[in-house]
Amino acid sequence: MSLAQPTETRPPTWREELTLDLADATDKTRAAWLPRRNVVATYLRAVTPHLEAAFHRGRLGDLRDRGMLPPSLTHPLTGREKQVIVRVARGMSNAETGVDLCLAEDTIKTHLQRIYKKTGANDRAHAVALLLIRGDITAADVLEPLDDDC
Repeated sequence: MSLAQPTETRPPTWREELTLDLADATDKTRAAWLPRRNVVATYLRAVTPHLEAAFHRGRLGDLRDRGMLPPSLTHPLTGREKQVIVRVARGMSNAETGVDLCLAEDTIKTHLQRIYKKTGANDRAHAVALLLIRGDITAADVLEPLDDDC
């Protein structure tokens, strides 16, 4: 006669859920074998529903309400900074973004440095992810056709 102990299962934490969702989305994106310029947009299409679901479950919103997100995430983007980061999220280079917005490439670099400072990001992809999480840009911003801004 065996005395099997009942196994107690606990529901996954929100961090575990989000980690698994993002890992799954990353694997699907990696498996797509996309050209370099489409990787960011495809990754955003795959990851955004998971981030939005986590936000709507109150996880990220709760962190924001409790002041647990860094203060750098409380600074809003200017209209021009938003135009720049949307193009970055689409996979455009600094030069392509400059041509599209009729700005010098150095001006684009300056806008990106200001975005990094406001978000606390280390690079382009990090900035896009943080801005998606905080709601400054949406998947619709990235996927909709661009307006002529010149």
